Amino acid sequence: MSDLALKTSSERRRFYLREPAIAVMFLIPAFIGLLIFLYYPIVQTIIYSFFDLDHTTRWLQEPFVWFENYADVIKSEQFWLSLRFTLLFSVSSVFLQFWIGMALAMSTFWVLSRLRGVLRAIIIIPWAIPQIIQASMWKWLYNTDVGLIGDLLTRSGLVDSPPLFLADPNLAMVSVVLAHVWKASAVTSIFLMAGLAMVPDHLHDAAKVDGARAWMRFWHITLPMMTPTILVTLLFRTMDAIRTFDIIYGLTGGGPGTTTDVLSSFAYKYYFKFVKYGSGSAYAMVTFFLVMALSLLYMKKIQPHLAFRK
Repeated sequence: MSDLALKTSSERRRFYLREPAIAVMFLIPAFIGLLIFLYYPIVQTIIYSFFDLDHTTRWLQEPFVWFENYADVIKSEQFWLSLRFTLLFSVSSVFLQFWIGMALAMSTFWVLSRLRGVLRAIIIIPWAIPQIIQASMWKWLYNTDVGLIGDLLTRSGLVDSPPLFLADPNLAMVSVVLAHVWKASAVTSIFLMAGLAMVPDHLHDAAKVDGARAWMRFWHITLPMMTPTILVTLLFRTMDAIRTFDIIYGLTGGGPGTTTDVLSSFAYKYYFKFVKYGSGSAYAMVTFFLVMALSLLYMKKIQPHLAFRK
């Protein structure tokens, strides 16, 4: 073997030995970023939830109260009201965004192939708009004096005067759900597009030959084949709905009163408005445990379907 070949082989071997070290070197900054911006706040929240901590107490001098903050949360009437609205908001918004997202996803397969990219870009626009901007936009649409929705309802004769969308407790609940669904349906449709793309065309072709109508093909072929994708989609969308804060706080601030307070917004109020760091952290941890419990339930449901697909 020539000296050149030996040198090349030696250099290649040294590169392969250095490759893991190079990979670790690039991963270290990302890992440090995760520690600082993700794991440190989580650990801090867990620690704070066991202390009677507010703006009047000094660090390392606040009393350790064990699970007293959690007990206060569970005994609080506002917690159960917030939990009720959180579940109502999550179930209704996930239900609506799933079927709207399914309709949007299927529409991309019905149009001509050269138009699919344009349609998908249009569908994704609501998701690309920051939530606080969306909240301002919907606040204007719901405005009683100059809002477009109230004006259209009045002109059509459906109502005598523009409804108080954000001031009426019942209408405020519906209003925040619709605003969230408008954004979330875009993300849901992306998940479902991926699932639709994995459904074999020959199954639909065979069903057409057998005389199956479109709704029968959808119900008996498309939905069963998409079951793993649907379950994963529902998992992520439910987790997102439970954690929703921006659009609700931007639209109603949890009002009128506390009728649209979800667990996230009430934890925010306790932490930053009432300056009750211990209680606010306990609220945040309860929300975390709720999301974790739902995640485990969904994962248990998904596993048999994934095993079947394998």
